[in-house]
Amino acid sequence: MLIGSPPVRNSSLMRCKIVDNSDKEILLEQLQAQADGPLHTCEIRERSLGQAAGAALIAVLLVILGGWLISLPASWHLRSAQLWFWVPGTIVLVAGLAALLCSEAFRRRHGKRVLLLTPDSVQFNNAIGPTPWHHFEGFELEQSHFSLAIVFWVSVGNQAPALNPVSFKSLAAPDAWSVANGMRIKLWLFNPMLEGQRLDFERLTDLLYAYLNAAQARATLDKLFPTVKRISMLGQSTDQ
Repeated sequence: MLIGSPPVRNSSLMRCKIVDNSDKEILLEQLQAQADGPLHTCEIRERSLGQAAGAALIAVLLVILGGWLISLPASWHLRSAQLWFWVPGTIVLVAGLAALLCSEAFRRRHGKRVLLLTPDSVQFNNAIGPTPWHHFEGFELEQSHFSLAIVFWVSVGNQAPALNPVSFKSLAAPDAWSVANGMRIKLWLFNPMLEGQRLDFERLTDLLYAYLNAAQARATLDKLFPTVKRISMLGQSTDQ
């Protein structure tokens, strides 16, 4: 009579399942914590009156200097070497007029909306519509002496937002444009404002990161744990 051997339990397989389940639970908790981001809508606007005033002052000085240089030959009764005064005077005068145009453009930029932030999307000033946050994988800020640039990185497999073309008139508005074959969206501004308060480099970074990180966490939850999201939505509807 053959005596069968007792059943053998695969302890290594059981340990792997326990580890996998614990890893999933940890990941789920992390994503749920990150998904609790900002729930309100906010607008980041431009402040550029200081830059407009500075450009206007430079324009006035250049126009006065250019006009003075052009008038010197007549004042000194010069019949020769007039071009030595007219050419640089004309160049300075044209530069002053260009600075005056820039001043007016900066004045028009003041108070205009740069970004519209919602929990699920971001909309640029010249965008046709909002873009879901999870279409971006990150962003970076480039600080210079006089302005600030924001660059959003488009995720692989997602389309860049549809933007109206940028022209010279865009100097008077904080418009965005695509770079790196549409994989980057860039815009620049002077002073970002939120509810009348200036946003410094750190506060702006934290604000954008909070919206982006929460939206990406919700998108990952939807892909990896769809049942959890459905149960959460069902619970919210029941509470209402």
